[in-house]
Amino acid sequence: MSTKRTVSILLLAAILLLCSCSKTAKKEQDITQQTNTKAQISEKIPVTTPKEDIDNTEAVTYINPLTGVDNVKDLTSKRPITIMINNIHTALPQMGISEADIVYEVLEEGGITRLLCVYNDYSDIAEIGSVRSARDYYIDIADAHDAIFIHAGGSTYAYSDLSRRRTNNIDGLYMSQFYRSAERLKTMSTEHTLMITGKGIDEAIAQKGYRTTTDSPCPISFGWNYSKGSNIANHIEFPFSIGYNSNPYITAFFDYNSETGEYLKGQFGSPHVDGDDNSQLSFKNVITLTCPMNLIAGDALGCIQVHFTGTGYGTYSVDGTQREIIWKKPSRSAAYTLYEADGETPLLAAPGKSYIALVPTGTSITTN
Repeated sequence: MSTKRTVSILLLAAILLLCSCSKTAKKEQDITQQTNTKAQISEKIPVTTPKEDIDNTEAVTYINPLTGVDNVKDLTSKRPITIMINNIHTALPQMGISEADIVYEVLEEGGITRLLCVYNDYSDIAEIGSVRSARDYYIDIADAHDAIFIHAGGSTYAYSDLSRRRTNNIDGLYMSQFYRSAERLKTMSTEHTLMITGKGIDEAIAQKGYRTTTDSPCPISFGWNYSKGSNIANHIEFPFSIGYNSNPYITAFFDYNSETGEYLKGQFGSPHVDGDDNSQLSFKNVITLTCPMNLIAGDALGCIQVHFTGTGYGTYSVDGTQREIIWKKPSRSAAYTLYEADGETPLLAAPGKSYIALVPTGTSITTN
């Protein structure tokens, strides 16, 4: 092969190699540009969690310490309030009482009763009342819950205890958050018309600067493993009176509703209703605690003493059954504890709202 031909062949090979390298470089450059473009786009697109992952998140629930029932709000350390509620026949219906977690009923002078309603979640209640005056033994119950005590006036004995114990209290006679119901004034005497709202309670507590948290447990212990009684109690009835059970001013009665598993409350021969929505008061637990009561000698107004200290007997009704229990309370300002009839085993109540009556020793409590 001639030298000229050999040079031509080598020159052609060099040209082909140069073209191949140029194409490879361009291809690598195009890939790099595409990668950079994808990276820039990726930076502009937010990272999202797949919808199914969000939907699988379970809502957090808490336990209301006054009822033992699940609640979406964390009320664990919220300090409860107690409100003195009028229960004389001419002042009915009351407002906002069906939203109470626990309702206490106790005698007053003249054979009438008043209610002490205990609330944990009250801020959104439209109206509560009518609010009435305090008696000293209701303060004992409020202190047992480490609760703020709401009232409108009070007996000499009540004011003395409020001062001596320095109980956090809100007196409707001196706070602007209370008001007279124009509607009630049309048909009722003035003393039966004092009301307050949930927001008004929050404002009054803030104005007073009271503590709004607590680490005190509810005196009632709840458990889903609660026990039923051996006695049938589909209907429960008892009077409120001292020495004249045959003709009491007021008799409370309860009828068990097997569909809801709760007791419906009645008084004065009729259903006991909340005037806000005309709903009948309903409770999972009905408890009576008997304790000595007596008229205060020489008291011109006929005030009574309620000796809710020491040890006493009672009844616990749930799910259409009833059994005897024992209560213990070491001092007037201390919490009480409920026990089974042996006086040693703590009572576990069913989760739900509770009605608790303090009745005089010897009160006849009938069931069927």
